Amino acid sequence: MYKKTSAVLSLPVVARNNGLLLHASLVEYKGRAVAFTVSSGTGKSTQADLWHEHLGAEIMNGDRAFARRFDGEWRAYGSPWAGSSPYVRNVRAPLAAVVVLEQAPENRIRRLGAAEVMARLYNNVRYPFWDEGATAASLETLDALVREVPVYLLACRPDEEAVRITHDAIFCSGAYPSTARTSSA
Repeated sequence: MYKKTSAVLSLPVVARNNGLLLHASLVEYKGRAVAFTVSSGTGKSTQADLWHEHLGAEIMNGDRAFARRFDGEWRAYGSPWAGSSPYVRNVRAPLAAVVVLEQAPENRIRRLGAAEVMARLYNNVRYPFWDEGATAASLETLDALVREVPVYLLACRPDEEAVRITHDAIFCSGAYPSTARTSSA
């Protein structure tokens, strides 16, 4: 109960300081953070584990992560709240991308447009709805994140190929301008 209460009570402070609490697992790869977000039980922790296994990424948090705009840069932070995940690390890294997950029979990734991002990301942000000013600040911060941080849709299987195409889309400039697709063969 204490952990849930402290998470909820921190939301207005986070919101008023250009931050968001995301329902996301977070990995650090080569000094940059990648957040994986989706509703519970759909594969956030699985993707984080796959990045750790295949790329040596460090898992920063398995279920709840902070994103904050600070000095003109988006940073991701592990939080002290991990949900059902055992991963809780008090670390930060520049935020390279947010990846919205979707289970699929084949792996493909594409960058989302602003309208799609809001539709897919809005419900995976935690808001202090009891505090009107802090909620407005959260929405302004989410709007800035959508404009300034690449957000991808990864429709995938839980395998190494999903890791590879996501890595290439985020870290290999020009490798996949809008869509990366692989067959299920």
